[in-house]
Amino acid sequence: MFAPEEVIFAPTSQCNLHCAHCRVTRSADLLDAGAAIRFLESCNDAGIDRLGFSGGEPFLRVDFLAALSRAAVDRGMLFDRLMTNGVWQRDAGALREAVTAVEEAGFDGVYGLSVDSWHEQEAEKLVQFIQTVFEIRGRRDCVEILSVRARDEGPCLAKLHAIAAALGGELELDRHGGEPLSIADKIWKERPETGEDVPEALFIDIHRFPYSAAMSPEGEGGDPALDVARSRPWADQEWFEDDLCTGPGNVLYVHPTGDVAACCGFANENEGLILGNIARDGYEELMARAADSPQVRTCYGSGLGALRQRLESEGFVFPGKTSDQCYFCDWCAKKALFEA
Repeated sequence: MFAPEEVIFAPTSQCNLHCAHCRVTRSADLLDAGAAIRFLESCNDAGIDRLGFSGGEPFLRVDFLAALSRAAVDRGMLFDRLMTNGVWQRDAGALREAVTAVEEAGFDGVYGLSVDSWHEQEAEKLVQFIQTVFEIRGRRDCVEILSVRARDEGPCLAKLHAIAAALGGELELDRHGGEPLSIADKIWKERPETGEDVPEALFIDIHRFPYSAAMSPEGEGGDPALDVARSRPWADQEWFEDDLCTGPGNVLYVHPTGDVAACCGFANENEGLILGNIARDGYEELMARAADSPQVRTCYGSGLGALRQRLESEGFVFPGKTSDQCYFCDWCAKKALFEA
């Protein structure tokens, strides 16, 4: 059942980086803060009490971030994550000015940094962003890292080690696979067993995600130079494990155009997941359309696995098997299989 718990705003699709794995469609559209606030109020009246920011690079719209943060504070709402690449700043002064504006507007959520082998950021500039956030927030546990896996993890691990060293901490790795788990210092590791709040302790949680293959305009694959998963999305031995989109859902994702999607994954630009537009629709109108959408009902109700089984029982033959649930959703949408 689709029951959104958060609103995520993408005020722009523009970005200072051009990462090979990014699937955001870039445009000149800029989300209007006034319309976004009215929509946020509609969602809050319906019971949604949490919001986050994505993009593009959200810090290219500091005005929007500040305006929405003030509106959320006025309503007593909670903040989730503000996603950023952490290297958008022109210089240290511009960085401090932007972070100060967002913090003074009341944002007290987590800054989510995209750091992996795909992003070509300089570790020094990432450290500059993290240290500035720590100083202005007045604590050292308000940043987390979100990282997409790649075949060559060397650049990512090297960058994470450099960040940890510059911050006076250590990169904690999983004992078995060497998977990065967190960046922490001695204070954090020696914190009371009660989990007592220690603002001066350094702690940056690291969340890792598998690479998700997107369907290229030419067909079912992508650029094989990027990743084997992208060029061979149907080569898995097992089908995905259906979770009714508890990972990327339940959210209302507002694109820079004002279009609202029932998903924050890369499939959310498909027409079947677009519920309306904030310029003309409020929460109730969007939820009514969600109830009528075959794709939304499938993703959050019966499940993508059930769709696959039904299509196979009717004689449909897939190119192979994929363990990538988001890719399967995107592929089926482009093939209009939800309406089949």
